[in-house]
Amino acid sequence: MFKNHPKGLLVLALTNMGERFGYYTMLAILALYMQAKFGFSSGTTSMIYGTFLALVYFLPIFGGIVADKWLGYGKTILFGVLGMFGGYLLLAVPSGPDVAGMSMMFAALFLISAGTGLFKGNLQALVGKLYDDPRYQSNRDIAFSIFYMFINIGAFFAPSMANTINKAVLEKQNYVYDAAIPKNFVRLNDKVVDEQKFMTELIQSHSDFDSESAEEQQAIIKKAKEKQGVMFAKDKEEVMFNLKAAGIYQLTHANVIPTAEGLTTDEYTLLESRAKDEQAAKEAVIAKINAFDTSNLPGGSVDNPDAFAESFSAEYVHDSLSTSYSLSFAVACFSLIISVLVFLIFKKSWKSVDVVAGKKNEDAGEANANVPQLSKQEVRDRMIALFLVFFVVIFFWMAFHQNGLCMTFFARDYTISNITPVQNMMFSLLSLIPVIVILYGVYAMVLGLFGGKKNPKVGAILILLGIAGLAGTYFMDVKGATELVKITPQIFQQFNPFFIIVLTPVVVAIFAALNRKGKEPSAPRKIGYGMLIAAIGFVVLLVASIGLPAPSTLKGTSDVLVSPNWLIGTYFTLTIAELFLSPMGLSFVSKVAPPQYSGLMQGGWLAATAIGNLLVGVMGTFWDKLPLVAFWGVLIACCVLSFIFIFSIMKKLEKVAA
Repeated sequence: MFKNHPKGLLVLALTNMGERFGYYTMLAILALYMQAKFGFSSGTTSMIYGTFLALVYFLPIFGGIVADKWLGYGKTILFGVLGMFGGYLLLAVPSGPDVAGMSMMFAALFLISAGTGLFKGNLQALVGKLYDDPRYQSNRDIAFSIFYMFINIGAFFAPSMANTINKAVLEKQNYVYDAAIPKNFVRLNDKVVDEQKFMTELIQSHSDFDSESAEEQQAIIKKAKEKQGVMFAKDKEEVMFNLKAAGIYQLTHANVIPTAEGLTTDEYTLLESRAKDEQAAKEAVIAKINAFDTSNLPGGSVDNPDAFAESFSAEYVHDSLSTSYSLSFAVACFSLIISVLVFLIFKKSWKSVDVVAGKKNEDAGEANANVPQLSKQEVRDRMIALFLVFFVVIFFWMAFHQNGLCMTFFARDYTISNITPVQNMMFSLLSLIPVIVILYGVYAMVLGLFGGKKNPKVGAILILLGIAGLAGTYFMDVKGATELVKITPQIFQQFNPFFIIVLTPVVVAIFAALNRKGKEPSAPRKIGYGMLIAAIGFVVLLVASIGLPAPSTLKGTSDVLVSPNWLIGTYFTLTIAELFLSPMGLSFVSKVAPPQYSGLMQGGWLAATAIGNLLVGVMGTFWDKLPLVAFWGVLIACCVLSFIFIFSIMKKLEKVAA
């Protein structure tokens, strides 16, 4: 796979893989961390999360300027690693759920976004510089496909690493993760905000409130509270009971079983049914719930559910969950250390192309001779072409990154979540990794990966190892298991990096074969095809959504649920689209960007991604306002119109890329 490529490609790909592993480990738990530790409302969490992502993708513009004009790519990348390391370290340091803790978090997020701004675009620019050498120019597109695959190797393992650490910490303290505590704690905060807003608006609706007598003002407030109580009491009661039930579940694992005192008949029945759903974990609740002294509870007694929930949430969330999240952030620190060591130890592989325009670089050797001299008109034409491509890809990322938002909503509300142990093998890393090994064994034998065409033993060994891994997983986790397995909505997101890892060698082989025949499509054409394939991906979801109720009509999950295979099929199609578009876009930018603006234009590509990410949220506001078919139809239309637009300007784009 690395044949006919400079050695620096593997070094830079490994550097990026380590950094992305840490970044996606952090990103997998960031929203959960903010809500669990600080009790932020959904709105507050979304604003912080969205602002952070926007900075991560906008700041590479400034990082590119720093590298292009002053420091060069290598030094700027190192400063970026230092900033990110400081940010992850701040998140990893235990802190309280107070102002000091929040200040540390905001400082950490700023350092991570600023460090990423210095690192990400410039590493991509450095990869492009390697392929300014005439010996490697024809392999530029393939190089960025390989580089992109390594990004996704890091992304593939990251969510599972965060989950593994989270589970291990809680199990050590006799707990298991229960989303009800942070989720309902946040819901309670949302209700408090809603109540305050409702009271304020209700009182303000009396335009003469301030001029009323004290007695009249009290009467208005009393009526407002009565109306408020009717509107919010039931919802708060449900939230508090969920917290209380979650607390009892956790205490069961800690061998602290509360009595049923304070539970109504309905609450006890509901709790009993929940306990039966998780027999192994909750049988003790049924057997002992009437026999334990509540004086041992952290909140005293469940007679006061508000006090119980508040005290238990504080102890469980702030101590146990926060510790597990902090350790996950520490993993990001460790992965950055590995990345920077690879980057520096093999410095010779990329140092020759670390050229600052207009400055002498004694280590550059003949690399300076490969830097083209462009006229002002050529620079202008190239910049216009790049901005046109940036405009197109905004709509791809707006659609594609629904995977973390509306596609996750679809997984939660419309997709079957209880599956058989055999079906669960599709979702388990213990099964997916052997599948990757088997496929790479096939690629070694068929495509010549790892020299397998000349030595089929390499492929055969990989295939046998993969089969052994699958067999081991089956006998350990599947054989004899009869109970259904519950999958979480977010688990579907691992399919995108999984498909990138298994499909990249195939895509690279196809493009290489076409290149040898002189028939490989240009990078702009690949981007256009990627937009069309993305539209097809959402057609899959549109077909799956026919006959399903609109999100606005749901009180919980839909009564009609569809197979998980629909979402998996969508991820498969969108991944093919991504392989046509994203690495090809990076390649196009590196080839077309004027030398003096290489880092800046890689930052521009990431800024277009940032705008697309912002539009993800804008599109998400229509989730509960449109029927499902109409919602997916809007995304399909955006992708198709972008496909039409880019082909309408194809001659201009291919001219500057020639």
